[in-house]
Amino acid sequence: MSWVKLHRTLSFVAMAAGVLAAAGSHAADSAASGTSWAGPYAGVYAGYGWGTADSTAPLDPGPGFFYNFGGDRYSFSADGFFGGATAGYNWQHGTLVTGAEVEIGHLGLQGSREDPNGVAAGFPDTTTSLKSDLFAALTARMGLATGKALVYVKGGAAFLKARATTIDPCVAPPAGCGTETLSMSGSKSMAGWTLRAGVEWELAPRWSLKAELSYFDFGDLGVSGASSTGAPYFQTVDVRARTARIGVNYRF
Repeated sequence: MSWVKLHRTLSFVAMAAGVLAAAGSHAADSAASGTSWAGPYAGVYAGYGWGTADSTAPLDPGPGFFYNFGGDRYSFSADGFFGGATAGYNWQHGTLVTGAEVEIGHLGLQGSREDPNGVAAGFPDTTTSLKSDLFAALTARMGLATGKALVYVKGGAAFLKARATTIDPCVAPPAGCGTETLSMSGSKSMAGWTLRAGVEWELAPRWSLKAELSYFDFGDLGVSGASSTGAPYFQTVDVRARTARIGVNYRF
């Protein structure tokens, strides 16, 4: 994990811990919650995802390897709809609530960008695109019940099916423009991790409304293929995302 990723993760955890600490202080001064969160539940949710893809320039392990090995990294945004269904189980001990949750749905990240380094040099360069669809997660939850609200944090494994494509009309600039082109792609069921913080409110007996913020790191997606001259190329695309969602749960 890079220092940047570590800083983002620690910041998220610190924020979530602050929310829990504030809720815990309030709960300590309150009567025991009249709402029982214990037992199984299921629900649906919808929201939006803001993703970032970090891409390497295509690397050529053949004769052009040393030219491309110093290739640049560049980032681009990939955003889209987020929604699905969830189910879980809670255990409650006073104001402390723990549980496990599974969810499945759609995280439709879409975006693309042309390598800005080639554009700055005055020739057409690599364009990489990302598109994702199926999403799943398995998380553990810990929260504090206060009044009719449950303030919680969650963390666990996250999975995403994604596909990346790369097109380069100018593989070896400037003399190679038009003489060698590149088109390649890669798809993968990515496995990574997630951290979250949220609040759930009781709307009516057995029914609750939740709002949740999440951070995901899905890891690397490999892209490979051959240029028009047959030379092999590969690159990696690292995918992360933040999401905001609202949802409704029913406690059985």
